[in-house]
Amino acid sequence: MYRVLNSTNPNRARAWSNLAFTVVMATLVPLGIWWMVLIGRLVNENNELRVLTQGDTPEVREEHERRRVMAWGESGLMALLTVSVVGLSYGAAMRERQQMRRLEGVLAASTHELKTPIAGIRALLESLESGVLPPERMGPHLTRALGSCTRLEHLVDAVLTWQAALANPESAVRNTEVRTLQEWLAPLLPGVELDLGEAATAPVRASADVLRVVVENLWGNATKYGGKNIAVTAAVEGAVVLVHVRDDGIGFDPADAERMFEPYQRLHTHTRGTGLGLYISRTLARAMGGDLRARSAGPNTGATFTIALPGAARSA
Repeated sequence: MYRVLNSTNPNRARAWSNLAFTVVMATLVPLGIWWMVLIGRLVNENNELRVLTQGDTPEVREEHERRRVMAWGESGLMALLTVSVVGLSYGAAMRERQQMRRLEGVLAASTHELKTPIAGIRALLESLESGVLPPERMGPHLTRALGSCTRLEHLVDAVLTWQAALANPESAVRNTEVRTLQEWLAPLLPGVELDLGEAATAPVRASADVLRVVVENLWGNATKYGGKNIAVTAAVEGAVVLVHVRDDGIGFDPADAERMFEPYQRLHTHTRGTGLGLYISRTLARAMGGDLRARSAGPNTGATFTIALPGAARSA
């Protein structure tokens, strides 16, 4: 099985990061305590000099108390800020490392996924080149090769769009535009009968690239695992427009409704793929201000995937 990442390396790197953070904190705490003690001693020595020169007057005692409070307060604030900066820096570094691991994992998984259709296309081309296949037998193989090309195109588009959203999360929101739901879905699902009802004319704010990846992923899953009866319906709930993709296929256990959106999760062992499609789709839907949910009554009862899209104010 093709693998790029060594599972022991991330654990080792995380262990070293935790050790470094512990060492830094263990060093900062004694330094902070030493600094506060030193400042306290300096304040006391300064007060003793003032007492020798000015006498032990109420004004001198009041000034000493004020300086002592200021010294301890400022020292404590400095220690708190230092610890906070170190903690925030450590958290940012760990989040960046986790994001890099996700990107590396997606690259490894998508590369593995790309190998299958490429191998099929290569085998067909080699057969055509060698003349093994007579012209009358080329039809089914060419159809299968075109299907593999479509699968490759969808996978590459999904991964590139997802990586762009990760690299610049604001882009999925900034690059949105307003169209009616019918105008959004009709080009994405050509030839599919849409039962959108009153929601067809509802204005929706979305990103064309992001919505295309999400809809194509859901429709692709529905056609592969959803049986023969697939319906696309919609409804408006307040400021949100809901698009439902219903099927009568293999379904899933209701307890797995959230787990199926985790990366590399495949609820059915006989299904193909990397288990990234739904994870990428939900990430992209949320990046443009929407969401993606799933529900099913149980195995072999079908499933419904719902895209929640942000509505938009109607123009006057």
